[in-house]
Amino acid sequence: LRSPEGEMTLERAVSILKSENTQSAPRILAAVTFIQHECFQKADARRRVFSLGGIPKLLQLLDVQNEDIQRASCGALRNLVFEDNDNKLEVSEQKGIPLLLRLLRHTRDVETKKQITGLLWNLSSNDQLKHLLIREALQTLTEAVLIPYSGWPDRDYPKSSVLPDPDIFYNATGCLRNMSSAGPEGRKKMRECDGLIDSLVYYIQGAIADHEPNDKATENCVCILHNLSYQLEIELPESYAQSIYMQRRNISSNDKTPGCFGTRSRKVKEKQQDTPLPEEKSNPRGVESLWHSTLIRIYLSLIAKSTRNYTQEASLGALQNLTAGTGPMPFAVAQTVVQKANGLPSIRTMLHVSHPTVKKTAVSLLRNLSRNTSLQSDIAREVLPDLVSILPESVPGSDIVCETTASVCYTLYNLTQSSSHNARLLLSTDGLPKIITISMNDSNMSSKASRAASVLLYSLWSHTDLHSAYKKADFKKADFINTRTTKAYNSLKD
Repeated sequence: LRSPEGEMTLERAVSILKSENTQSAPRILAAVTFIQHECFQKADARRRVFSLGGIPKLLQLLDVQNEDIQRASCGALRNLVFEDNDNKLEVSEQKGIPLLLRLLRHTRDVETKKQITGLLWNLSSNDQLKHLLIREALQTLTEAVLIPYSGWPDRDYPKSSVLPDPDIFYNATGCLRNMSSAGPEGRKKMRECDGLIDSLVYYIQGAIADHEPNDKATENCVCILHNLSYQLEIELPESYAQSIYMQRRNISSNDKTPGCFGTRSRKVKEKQQDTPLPEEKSNPRGVESLWHSTLIRIYLSLIAKSTRNYTQEASLGALQNLTAGTGPMPFAVAQTVVQKANGLPSIRTMLHVSHPTVKKTAVSLLRNLSRNTSLQSDIAREVLPDLVSILPESVPGSDIVCETTASVCYTLYNLTQSSSHNARLLLSTDGLPKIITISMNDSNMSSKASRAASVLLYSLWSHTDLHSAYKKADFKKADFINTRTTKAYNSLKD
């Protein structure tokens, strides 16, 4: 690329932008295009443009009434901020985000919209900018991209004729995915944003209906919903909390739930109190959708049909979030997953995937589900042998395997602590040798798994009707009750 003064360089290109009032549109476009191309996958070029003061000049060009220059400027800025935090912060400090959002709302050029949403996605990977984007960009992204591109509320899932470039929706949901990890205040604002949750749910429903569970934008949508379901019951507005808890008034205050495992031997024997939700709304809106059976079934459908690891993990993770805690919501969701939606076969399949985080999240979900006594026989029948099969034969070799192993042991503990039948089933699966081996390891890495296995073993001996069966299988009391298991079990009281 040559200019009248010679070959184009970054210095010359930025110089042209700084004297834009005396330059022709073709020369400005040539300079911007050069910067865009030079900064693609070249970190040193990005730093050079920053030091030359090129970013404020590119932002000023967003207001130029020339579609080609606007498009190229957005593309150049997108490349400039890629993996460069100084440039990201410079765009923000130069008040670039409102300029970009104004152009996104008003331009009809598809490529410009694609570049702006891609640029916003790049900016959103900086933790310092997430809250700023939630304040400034959330509503525009929802109204200008999410609602129209998802097809909601027209109830007509968009085909390619309606969706001129699916990357616009993909980029916008990528940006929102990053924004949704900004903490409790960010989650609150996103849950309250009119049309956001509805559009995400509607888009995913369409993808499933079109047999496209591996659609890349669907992954972003599910990851957003996963993050928005975190701490949901705790962070709900008072009006929803009152509605959800109103059926608890008749439940005795003495019936405290023991949690994942009891805190005292008396509580170990307690039954988990089932606490139903009020009747569901047939057409939930906004935040109500997050715990509705429609979305629970969507998650289970994606777990069964998608082969994208992040989609699987986010769907399992959302259900894990919704079944955490001791209020009525977690137990109502658990009942929907296990009994109404028959979700255990799909979750069981995830226990055997090679991706360690997917497997860990599936086990964590089962651990939550297993706290509900009314579901324990179903869970034991469906997945107890699978849980035993994924226990390592020897010491867990990594942190994630150690955490997964601990969760398996606590799930087995929940399933067997009040059920001799389930404890007998565990014995018949030949899992005890593995559990004993895990409990005996005291290395720092596997201490969590060792403690969980020890708690399980101590609890299994409480089934006096099984003592003869244990002995017949060549196990002795000292395998179950010893210094290590007693210490681990008693630590639950602290």
